[in-house]
Amino acid sequence: MNFNPTIAQPLAITMALLAPAMWGSWFICLKYLKEYPIEAFYMTLFVASMVIVWGTGFILDGSSLIGNMVDVWEIDKTKIIYTFICGILYVIGMQLSLRVYSILGLTLAQPVQSSIGVVVGTIVTSVVGGIPEGFTVSRIIISAGFIISALLMCFYAGNLRNRAQKEQKVDTGLSKDPKEIKLAIIMMIVGSLFMPAYSFGLSYGLKSITQPVGMAVMPFMAVLVTGAFVGAFFTAYVPLWKRGEHKVFFNYGWKIHRLGLIAGLCHYGGNIIHTFATSHLSTVVSWPLGLTGGLWTQMWGLKFGEFKGAPKKAYWFLGVGILCYLLGSFTISNII
Repeated sequence: MNFNPTIAQPLAITMALLAPAMWGSWFICLKYLKEYPIEAFYMTLFVASMVIVWGTGFILDGSSLIGNMVDVWEIDKTKIIYTFICGILYVIGMQLSLRVYSILGLTLAQPVQSSIGVVVGTIVTSVVGGIPEGFTVSRIIISAGFIISALLMCFYAGNLRNRAQKEQKVDTGLSKDPKEIKLAIIMMIVGSLFMPAYSFGLSYGLKSITQPVGMAVMPFMAVLVTGAFVGAFFTAYVPLWKRGEHKVFFNYGWKIHRLGLIAGLCHYGGNIIHTFATSHLSTVVSWPLGLTGGLWTQMWGLKFGEFKGAPKKAYWFLGVGILCYLLGSFTISNII
């Protein structure tokens, strides 16, 4: 049998909030890459993710890991195929996000990407994943409204920060080249459109309280991470190989490689926790909670001095944005 513990709703909600804390924290690894190619970091991340997910899957499920995939394939093979494709697509979006973060910084890029993600993702999860009993459409809309408000507040705070830093000539290590910033914004928008592929795969391929036909948690994660690895291979390793940099992994020591391992543990460790929570909540609930990862991204951006020299007004808007994040999370969680 597949590992499927009984998880009470309060615990499931806690898990759905813990996972984004892990997602929103591993981006700080980008601050330590220096000259190390981001594509090489990306490959290490997903090699680690493959080992973590498949290893955990066989430990928890044993032979049922593959057996569940076979059973679902015989009932509806699209559950497997679409999940695999979604793994490829969301990885493309995430790689674009990493490039944007390295150019614009965590605190400015995250609100824009998440604002697109929350709208598209909530629609996808509601239509595909279904709304569980006890959760009203009005509650979901109010929650999404709070989260979008939070994103707008954070975005405005970022604009105030940029103006102040430009006037004071503060160096935060981020790009100030208008052309590079313009390109980053384009990549950010395109990447944001790919990211909801994760929520679609979760809504369609995972068996949950609102999706009776689907894979168990670890088989679903194994198919998703395999698709993600394939996507990473073609979007990260192939470009490295074409540039003749595919041997870069051997030119750096453990200190740089551990960043990719940490990122893989936080990224797919968080995915596993989030997926177990989703199987007991449905994606229309867990997806908005997952967007609180932006809070952690914002906080890490502050810690690394991305708001250095910003006026008090910028901090006030950022604070209100954080409050709106919390209100949105609590509303969808049925806490208020």
